[in-house]
Amino acid sequence: MAAVRGRPADEPLLTRTGAPYGVVTRITWSGGFVSTAQEEGTVFERTQESPDFQELRRRFRSFAFPMTVAFLAWYLLYVILSGWARDFMGAKLVGHINVALVFGILQFVSTFLIAWLYARRANTKLDALADKIRHEVEGEAK
Repeated sequence: MAAVRGRPADEPLLTRTGAPYGVVTRITWSGGFVSTAQEEGTVFERTQESPDFQELRRRFRSFAFPMTVAFLAWYLLYVILSGWARDFMGAKLVGHINVALVFGILQFVSTFLIAWLYARRANTKLDALADKIRHEVEGEAK
């Protein structure tokens, strides 16, 4: 049998990447036999499996996910209060400035604060490791 359900012979049926780093297992069908071969993965696959890259992802996610949840909760609070607590949001604070206007301005303030915090964190915790990974990948690609 030269093909499996319309597949040409020797076309991979399955490709899987796993440990050790960058090893790719390819399962192929050829002449009635199933064979497996392990070969090194691409530069991207090896980089993605590296401990440095995993640490970079962990550092990024430990900031990005909680901050995203916090900002979305803050934004939804503003929207919900605007829709269902109109008396509270319309309460005058000073002159014609009400609670809704202050909360709206604080949305912008919190956005800039998050951007500043992320830039500061990236400079101290992410950039050095990202540069190290980039130099390793560029050196390997040559």
